[in-house]
Amino acid sequence: MLKRLVHVIARRHHPWRNMEFDELAEIYASMSLRSFGLGVIGIFVPIYLYTSGVALQDIFLFFVAFFLGRVVLSFIAAFVVGRIGPKHSIAVATVITIIFLFMLLSFGSIRWPLSLMALVFTAANGLFFVAYNTDFSKIKDKNHAGKELGWVIVFEQLGHALGPVVGGLLAAIFAPEVTLAVAIAVLLGSLIPLFLTKEPVKVHQHVTFKGFKISKYKRDFVATAALGVQTNAIVAMWPLLMGVFIFTEGTYAKLGFLIGLSMLVSVFSTRMFGRFIDSSKGGQLLRWGVIMNIVLFVSKSLVTSAGGAIAVSTLGQPIYLAYKMPLIKGVYDSADDSEKYRIVYIAYKEAFSGLAKAAFSIAIFAASYVFDPIAVLRASLAVVPLIGLLMLSEKFPALKRV
Repeated sequence: MLKRLVHVIARRHHPWRNMEFDELAEIYASMSLRSFGLGVIGIFVPIYLYTSGVALQDIFLFFVAFFLGRVVLSFIAAFVVGRIGPKHSIAVATVITIIFLFMLLSFGSIRWPLSLMALVFTAANGLFFVAYNTDFSKIKDKNHAGKELGWVIVFEQLGHALGPVVGGLLAAIFAPEVTLAVAIAVLLGSLIPLFLTKEPVKVHQHVTFKGFKISKYKRDFVATAALGVQTNAIVAMWPLLMGVFIFTEGTYAKLGFLIGLSMLVSVFSTRMFGRFIDSSKGGQLLRWGVIMNIVLFVSKSLVTSAGGAIAVSTLGQPIYLAYKMPLIKGVYDSADDSEKYRIVYIAYKEAFSGLAKAAFSIAIFAASYVFDPIAVLRASLAVVPLIGLLMLSEKFPALKRV
């Protein structure tokens, strides 16, 4: 039914696809369900740990373990994707995510080691992103990749918009544990659209890192690593600050509505950005986004009221997409150019991103033992956009300088 709905909404906007829209529609449908499932609980994970009695310093250490594990697991994921294909890898990643959610669900009684929980969660995320990026980079239409990327993000954002609202309400009316149960059910449903067509890449591939020239793509990896730090600040650090300092009462419901609103607002800018990228204006869009990002994050670091949080959150998501979408388009084009090493290229991109986020998390963790953890969280948000300037180091051919 969801796939049929995707056809109704998006099929007429893909005239270049002719009869080859089904595979793309499955990604749209699956990402929408996955985003909804993770949106129900995703932003609440660090807050759930905090309200379960975990100290802020230990949550920072959770991030350190999560991202350090991601460095190694990205390379392992490359071999898994090469062996069983991206769709089956996404299925495995979803099952591992569900295992993590069960660990969260039982955390109050079992008190799982945070390092183990971080390892399970990063295994799921590492495998998913290597698989998903391989899948989409393979099936996208190169001449209309910006538009198709825009549609993926539209459906993803719709899921992300609805998920936090539903999750926040369930947690407020019933309990956070009910939210976890719903997330598990939705994630299971997200597997269904993936297996309506065959794998887009050859399975049982012999993935080798030998001969891959990292130096050729070093600017790609530096730029996307900086993007990774921005993403972590948006999806983890900023909601955590709001949860422990601003929305201290009715946290789940208020944060759910706020994040849902910001995601919904961004839907209206996504398709326009996709058209900009396909018309060789991706470089301009990237530079505009990076500059606005500085103003945005400095503002976030200074927010002390609910009204301020609503304002910067609502404005923040379109700015985030303004620099994310051009960079991801550049990544997909570079993956095409290194066809023999497509999976390897994506694995390196994920590993470098994990390394950058781990280094930043280590700095926050260390600083939290010298200064007040909330003050450290605030200060880190002011530093994040300075790291974001490294996104301008990219040299993607897809982002022509004009």
